[in-house]
Amino acid sequence: MGSSFGRSRADAEHGLYLSNGGTEVFLDVLALAACDLAASEWEVRFALLCCNSRIGGGNDGFDLDELPWGEAEWPVQREFLLRVVDTALGRHRWEVLGYDPPAALGYLRRYREVVRGYVPAPPLSSVVGWWEYERDEAHLRRCGRHGLFVGVFEDCRLCAG
Repeated sequence: MGSSFGRSRADAEHGLYLSNGGTEVFLDVLALAACDLAASEWEVRFALLCCNSRIGGGNDGFDLDELPWGEAEWPVQREFLLRVVDTALGRHRWEVLGYDPPAALGYLRRYREVVRGYVPAPPLSSVVGWWEYERDEAHLRRCGRHGLFVGVFEDCRLCAG
């Protein structure tokens, strides 16, 4: 079983479909960028989503319409996602990975197109997925080796893998 990263389940044309291994790589490189760029609560929660998502933890999709977009804030929130992808495309901190992820560049280019074309449709989602967990300051503790948030599992997704 793999994972899909798209605009919505109904929009299969605009999606990125990855094996479990591809999903791990994709989330690893997104997490490296997102943790370093996140400033607002929404951005921190997105970074935590990347850090908390683990294969076998119920992941089968990660569609943009499942995120809790703000009525007025969604353009800024989408720009954040694009900055995360662009930062990851620049191989941001990939030197801390224990492997070389050459396929990640293709994943990121495709996902950038998915995000760039996304406009949330009303009604916008409320709190969903990992957003529903009460964020504790301990979740924002960073791994000394990789710099990622430890999240709800209180371990680094790169160390745990």
